[in-house]
Amino acid sequence: DRPRLIRTILPDKLTGVTAAQAVTAALAGRAKTGEGQHVKVSMLDSIIAFLWSSDMGGQTFVGNEVSEQRAATFIDLIYETKDDYITVSTMTNVQWKSFCEVAGREDLLADERFATPALRDRNADARLNLIQEVLLEKPAAEWLQTLDDAGVPCAPVLTRKQMIDHPQIKASGIVVEHDHPHAGRLRQARPAARFESTPTSIRQGAPLLGQHTYDLLAEVGYSEQEIDAMVEADVLHAQKPDETG
Repeated sequence: DRPRLIRTILPDKLTGVTAAQAVTAALAGRAKTGEGQHVKVSMLDSIIAFLWSSDMGGQTFVGNEVSEQRAATFIDLIYETKDDYITVSTMTNVQWKSFCEVAGREDLLADERFATPALRDRNADARLNLIQEVLLEKPAAEWLQTLDDAGVPCAPVLTRKQMIDHPQIKASGIVVEHDHPHAGRLRQARPAARFESTPTSIRQGAPLLGQHTYDLLAEVGYSEQEIDAMVEADVLHAQKPDETG
C-alpha cells in the first residue's frame, strides 16, 4: 500500500512550544529591565506564524498572490520505485540536472517546461509524473545510492517501526525505554534538546492523576492536614503517596 504521511494535530502542541518561548523571552526581558509583563498566546496566532514562512509564501506579495492549486504542488513527496517508496527533491537547477543525468533522461534538460525552478513549479504535475515513471524502473536501494552519490536529496519512506529501528535513531538515543509501575515497559522520546552541563533524562513515566499533588503542595508549605481538607472539599484531586504504589 502507498505510504500515508503521519497525521498530527499540530496547533495544540505548537502553541505550548510558542508559549514556552514567549515565557523565556519575557523572563529575559525582566532580568534586563526589572519589569514583568503579561504574555498572550493564542492557538490561531501560533499556527499561522509557524506555517507562514514555509507554507504561506504564496500569499506574501500583496496583489500578486499565488493560486492555491499552484501553491499545493511545490514540494516533491512520495515516489514509488520497483519495490518500495522513497522521497526525492529536484527543485534546484543542480538537483534537476543531476537527476536527469543519473536517470538517463538528459533529453529533459532541453525541455523548456523544466528549464528553471519557476517553470518546473508551473509544470509540476508533468515533472512529477516523469520522475515517477523513471523511478519505477529500479529498486529503492539502488535509487537511493545512485541519487545520493549524485547529490540529489533523497531518503527512504519509513514506517513508524522502521523509524524506531533505524541506525541513526538508535545512535542518537532519542527513543528510550523504561519500566512504568502500572503500565509496564514503555517506549518514548526523550527531550530533544541536549544540555552540556545539565543533561536531561526520563526518570519516570507519566504520573497518575493526582499522584504528585501532595508532594507539590507540601513543597510550597501546605501541611498534610490542609491538603486533606482541600481534597475533602473537592478543591483538588490527589492521591496520597502510599496509595499510588
